[in-house]
Amino acid sequence: MKDMTPIHPVYLGWQVDWPLFVKIPFSSGGRNWIKGEEFKWAELGVDQDRVAKLYSISYVHHNPELEKQNKVGDRLHEMDEGQLKTLVNLLNAELKSRTVSTKDYQEKRCRQSRISMKQRGLIRRFLYSNKWCEEFFYETRDKILGKD
Repeated sequence: MKDMTPIHPVYLGWQVDWPLFVKIPFSSGGRNWIKGEEFKWAELGVDQDRVAKLYSISYVHHNPELEKQNKVGDRLHEMDEGQLKTLVNLLNAELKSRTVSTKDYQEKRCRQSRISMKQRGLIRRFLYSNKWCEEFFYETRDKILGKD
């Protein structure tokens, strides 16, 4: 079966919180960057404007296949429909244990969809709005995907 992982749409541009990979080799900061290598710009202290320029001239790019290979990013694209549903159920169970009212839970819960691409977007939106559960998400995600 063909992998339906979408290519990052050009119109979205550079996404600051997504991993970047070297597309065209270049030298920067006293080292040579090779094709396919993860470009950890934030950890290296590279200015966002410089990274945006590298992205705009196609020296770095987002690449779901390299994310999967290097096990970086949110890794949601590695999950099938069942795994995504399990993740949502566990995120919502954790949220329910932290909320005081049913109304509060209903407003904040992670919505569900049977369409995998839409479900990934709903999970990302939930995580963006609920920074408190980031550590719980990573632990749960790793359990669902299995530590390799």
